[in-house]
Amino acid sequence: MHQTSPPDFGYKVPPKRILWKSSFVITAIVMVFFMWQCGAALITARRLANGAVRHFHEELNNGRYDEIVREADEGFASDTGSPNFLQAVHNKLGNATVEKQANIVVNVNAGRTLITTEYNTTFAHGSATETFTWIKKGDALKLYGYNIQSNAFIVN
Repeated sequence: MHQTSPPDFGYKVPPKRILWKSSFVITAIVMVFFMWQCGAALITARRLANGAVRHFHEELNNGRYDEIVREADEGFASDTGSPNFLQAVHNKLGNATVEKQANIVVNVNAGRTLITTEYNTTFAHGSATETFTWIKKGDALKLYGYNIQSNAFIVN
């Protein structure tokens, strides 16, 4: 019996080194894409949060406490979601004058996006650290939680 060798079609297996380089390049491209997506989400969240905080302070400064609560998400915490609480904050600290964002955390979970922002805020009668939790609804934010800490609340 006569043995013949298989036909040579000119195909050569690329060296493993080239496969490794290709895998690295593809992985790097995917990582850059995900980092870009996260960065874009943070920029959008920061812009939305800054506008929402300015709106909150405008309403607080004008004594529109009921409106703050009405515009908030239905999950807004009942203890800090009270117009009486907001009025007490305004009575003690006065008008908010300058806010500076110190931190932002975006959490996407169970089909909802929560954005938690911390601001160092100067009021007419003192300074405070405000923590806002916003829930994203479409292209807008609704207040979901509010916490304020200030030495002005300490009674001597």
